[in-house]
Amino acid sequence: MINFYNMKKGQWVLILISLLVLTFIIVCKVFDSRFAEAVIDYFAFFAGIFLMAEGVIRIITSPSAPLALQLSRALRAVIGVSVFTIHLLQFMRY
Repeated sequence: MINFYNMKKGQWVLILISLLVLTFIIVCKVFDSRFAEAVIDYFAFFAGIFLMAEGVIRIITSPSAPLALQLSRALRAVIGVSVFTIHLLQFMRY
């Protein structure tokens, strides 16, 4: 069970942004336009850049973290690079 009263402000903002993005993507998919495809690629760019930056920054700022944690951070960075590259190639195809 989620306790909504103990959630921090940043968590509420994250939930709100996620719901807005999800709603926008659903509306774009319903109308099925070229604009929707470009917008989804832009969101994927930002998600990929976020994953890359977050993974690399966490690795750099805490070099003494356990190996399993460092591997998961490196995996996030690799996934971010992959997402960014895939959507960059899709965007170039348009």
